Parts: sequence; structure tokens; C-alpha cells
Amino acid sequence: MNSYLKIATLLAATGIAAGCTEELNTPVADDELQSMESDYVAFGMVSFITANGVREGRVEADTAYVFEETGLANLHQMEIVFYEEETGRQQATVSGVAGEWNRETNRMVARGDVVLFLHADSSTIESQEIYYDPALGSVWSDSTTVRTMKDGTVTSGTAFESDMSFENIRIANARGGIRRVF
Repeated sequence: MNSYLKIATLLAATGIAAGCTEELNTPVADDELQSMESDYVAFGMVSFITANGVREGRVEADTAYVFEETGLANLHQMEIVFYEEETGRQQATVSGVAGEWNRETNRMVARGDVVLFLHADSSTIESQEIYYDPALGSVWSDSTTVRTMKDGTVTSGTAFESDMSFENIRIANARGGIRRVF
């Protein structure tokens, strides 16, 4: 082997060995993520909700912190799509900044600039917090609520409640352009 090549190889090997002894000071994750006590973290999470083999919903989140013992998942940048039982078509979509999903009961809450989009009439319901409980068969909010119809009619109130078919939507203390849509 050429003496120059031997010297270059020796210097490269020495440099690599020296680099391996240095401690890395760059963080792998921020402090909040490192202090999280979840069992695992899922990035780009997509999960389906089914009952008796029928798809009822889809839960998506940019990030999900999953706790196995309690069955809870804390969701960030989340979206829930509800499907019609008979046709399988999208019925409603809920999106929010954060939320919580009980994977055992499928009870959910979306928080932070929550928008509920109703596919049948293209209306939206906005609130800071929207709940869903399949055992009760209802969606509701105890926070200020604004419903905007496709034609621009706006109704606001202090809370709302609806069945899962979104045919019986009740807004508490309603104010604004209330009108019945047939």
C-alpha cells in the first residue's frame, strides 16, 4: 500500500474514533415530549371506529399520545369523520386543535377552534369544545356555539346538542337568523 494512502487511512480512522467519543448535545425531542408519560406516541395516526363490523368513524391526528392502561389517546391537530350507518357516506367531520379519545368506549372530545361540518347541508357548527358519546347517541357542546348555514344564515347560542343523524340540532339561547330548513 502506498505510504500516503496508509497515512490518510490512519488519520481518517483516528478522526472517526475521536468523533465517537464526543457526547451529542442536540435534543431528540422537546422537554414537553420528553416529560410525557404516555405508553407510546403515534405520528400521523389514523384509526377506524367500527361496531358489529360496520365502519362508524375515522379518527386522525397529527400526533397521538396513547395510554394503554386507561385506553385514552390525547390527540393533537385532530379530525374525526362520522359515517352514515346505512350508506357508509361521510355524515359529519369534526376538526380541532386537540382532543381526547377513549379507545374502549369511543367517547371523544375535540377542543380548540372546533368545527363540525355537516355534509348533508354543508352547514358548520363552531365551538371551543365538542363532545361525542356513542352510548348516548349524541354530539354536544356546553360552550358558545355558532351555526352557519350554506346560505350564510348564522345562529349563535350558549350550547348545542344533536342526535347522531344531525336531524335534531338544538341550540340553547339561540340568537340570530333562525329559520327552518326543510
